[in-house]
Amino acid sequence: MTEEKRKQTIASWHLRANAYENLINHYRIFTDMAMGLIEFVEKHKTNDLHIIDLAAGTGLVSKLLIEHVHLSPASLYLIEPAEQMCEHARQKFPNAHICQIAAEDCLERVDLPRDYFDFILCNASMHLMSEKNIYPIVAKLLKVKRGYFLYTLWYHSFDETINYDQDNEFESYVNRVLTEFNYPKLFPENHSSPSSKSVRSRRDLERIAYENGLELQSCTIHIHQIPMSFDFDFMLMSPNWLIDHLKTYEWTQTEDIQTLKQRIIQRIRELIQDKYTEKAIVQVIVWRVR
Repeated sequence: MTEEKRKQTIASWHLRANAYENLINHYRIFTDMAMGLIEFVEKHKTNDLHIIDLAAGTGLVSKLLIEHVHLSPASLYLIEPAEQMCEHARQKFPNAHICQIAAEDCLERVDLPRDYFDFILCNASMHLMSEKNIYPIVAKLLKVKRGYFLYTLWYHSFDETINYDQDNEFESYVNRVLTEFNYPKLFPENHSSPSSKSVRSRRDLERIAYENGLELQSCTIHIHQIPMSFDFDFMLMSPNWLIDHLKTYEWTQTEDIQTLKQRIIQRIRELIQDKYTEKAIVQVIVWRVR
């Protein structure tokens, strides 16, 4: 990811922070993903833990650590570059260390000690980063032979699960509704695979880990069942979702764009109500060996 693209991504999550907070409170998928990380910490915890919540968002992982591991907020270091996400975290954890920086910039902070952290956890965000950039950083922050980096990946970021959602059922419902409203389809019938730069393999992770004094301990695939409305609400976090598509063909319609968008949203919700889909999630555990 280029520096300009990274800035755009951070800005987009700043704008979506409130909607994201609502999303994680409404759907359990983020919590279910994170609990695998939390359970590992519970089994391997020692006294006087210090943990980094990397790409922390509004602080879900930290909240679970406090609730399940009974960790003091003062032992938590939340790393998050989006300002509004940090604001949510500050309100929840006034005694935690909250650093408004990108994960790639952690080593620039003198208040993030080297060889100090027992665990670094990252939930549902590593697809926006690369192990090539992040492993060298966590290798300097984790304790030697005692520190673990744990994270989760969405299925589309891992080679063994990249084709898991090939039927694109939710997207077919969106296309169906647009057709009903005399609009062209939004999603192509056949998706091309994501860029190889964004897709990992076990071999890639093993190699990059070894080069940085780390060791890939496990790479486990879990299947989660979630409401199809989650996909829809995730897209709707972006307030302009669908607008450009509708504006391109607005000469065919008599209604204003916002009214039409709301009618389309209502129709999609009717079709996907009570429908569920499965997502493959990959949990990665890396250990600092030297």
